[in-house]
Amino acid sequence: MLSTRFKEMRSRLRELRRNMLPMKFSPTGNYSERQQDHARGYRLLAHAEIESYLEDISRATVTEAIRNWKNEGKLTKQLLSFMASYHSSWTTGDVKTNEEIIQIAKSRVNIRESVEKVIDLAHRQFLQRVKDNHGIKENNFYMLIVPTGVNPAELDATWITNLDNFGSLRGDVAHKAKFATGQINPKDELATVTALIAGLEELDRRLCQLRSV
Repeated sequence: MLSTRFKEMRSRLRELRRNMLPMKFSPTGNYSERQQDHARGYRLLAHAEIESYLEDISRATVTEAIRNWKNEGKLTKQLLSFMASYHSSWTTGDVKTNEEIIQIAKSRVNIRESVEKVIDLAHRQFLQRVKDNHGIKENNFYMLIVPTGVNPAELDATWITNLDNFGSLRGDVAHKAKFATGQINPKDELATVTALIAGLEELDRRLCQLRSV
């Protein structure tokens, strides 16, 4: 089973391939300046689609887990992973956040109300972090995916490295002049994105399985 959001991303990436890369690749690897510029645009737009997918699926998974807990009292792996990430990843040394938790503890009427307030606080902070995310490099990926309940250690380490590398390549195109980045091969760009899609499909299947439990 695959999510609707994954299918949307995959469809858009196929559209970008049709619109921006040559229908037939050069056997010698020679491409015009126009074709290379289109390939650079393909890299940027493909990166944007992957980044948007990761942000959306992460946001949706965490929000659904919190909603299920509030409405049904359903304690899921996603919720436990989310709260563990909250307490271990982005509150250490955060004076403002820690003060908010202290005030919740002081003003609580009962334990459940206090727990709900802490979860709501964690949710608000997480949504802001997703909104402020810029990229798909390894640290970005972990920040988005660990709270969903998926263990990155169970994913292909080479794939994660390739995702990180693709994030760096996108930065090269976005922030450096053409002479500083050199030539670009459209065929290689497609191969890279195709491999990343395969890994994203595996990730999406894992997320769908978790959300269906």
